[in-house]
Amino acid sequence: MPKPSLAQVGQGDPAVLAHPGYRAFPPCALPLQTDAARAEYDSTGRLIWNAGRLSKDMHIALSAYASCFDQIQRISAEGLTPRASWYTNLQKALARLKLDDIDKPISAPKEAPVNRFARFGFPSRR
Repeated sequence: MPKPSLAQVGQGDPAVLAHPGYRAFPPCALPLQTDAARAEYDSTGRLIWNAGRLSKDMHIALSAYASCFDQIQRISAEGLTPRASWYTNLQKALARLKLDDIDKPISAPKEAPVNRFARFGFPSRR
């Protein structure tokens, strides 16, 4: 699947109007009760959205993943032990999202030194 242009993900020319399907991030299809699940839905959904892979099927898988995550968070907050099958369902929903196929940047720690030659493509040798 080709990557979307920058105009499609909201980073292109301001004079170009995006299709309505590219403008708004859809809410979760299932009700979420915990803030942690809403944050997980938003962060994982934005990752898929920015990669240009958010389709109806992907949205349903993302909603199922967030719902499983919500259920585990809610039960854990009550002091109860979540069922093992809930973790299995969470892993299955996560596998359906295929996040490993997305080119996601790996962030470095804040205290990591900055390579002064990184912009030019040369390694920093001292």
